[in-house]
Amino acid sequence: MTMPAAPAQRGFFLPALGLVALFAALGPAVGGAMFIPLAMMAETGTEAAVHIGWIAALIGHAFALIPAYVLGLLPAAFTGLAYALYDAWSPPTAPRALGAGLIGALFAHGLYLWLLKAGSQMMVFIRYDFGDGAGDFVRDWTAGEFDASLYHALIASGAIAAFACAATARLIGLTMRD
Repeated sequence: MTMPAAPAQRGFFLPALGLVALFAALGPAVGGAMFIPLAMMAETGTEAAVHIGWIAALIGHAFALIPAYVLGLLPAAFTGLAYALYDAWSPPTAPRALGAGLIGALFAHGLYLWLLKAGSQMMVFIRYDFGDGAGDFVRDWTAGEFDASLYHALIASGAIAAFACAATARLIGLTMRD
C-alpha cells in the first residue's frame, strides 16, 4: 500500500515577485491620482488653488504621474513585498486589503520622513549655491512646517493605493495562499 502524495506546496518567490511587480506598477498610479483630489479636499479656501489646484488644472494628472512614479516606485515595491509577507503568514481570516492599506500608510509615512531628510540636505546645498534667502523656503518646509493636510493626503493616498493593489491582486488570484 502506497501513501498518497502530499500536495505540492506553493512557492514563495514567484507569487511574491508578482505582488511586488503589481504594487510597483499600479501603486504609484493610484496613489498619484488620489493625492491631488485628496490634497485639494483637505486644503481650505484659496490655499487649494495656490498649492496645487492650478497645477492640476493646467498640467493634468498625466504629468502628475511622473513625480508619483519617481517618488513612489520604491515605497510601492516595498509595500508589495511587505504585503506578500503579510499575506503568506497571517491567519486565513485576517483582512487582506485592510492590512495592505495599513502597510501602505506606513510606507507613505516613511516616504514623508525621507522627503524631510532629503529636503534638509538640499537646504544645505541651496544655501551654499544661492545664498541664505533661497534656502529659507526649503528650511521652512523641512522644519516641520509641511502642511498637515498635505501630509494626511499623502498617507491616505498611500493607504488607498495599497488597498486597491491588494484588491486587484485578490481579483486576479495573485495570493500567497492556495
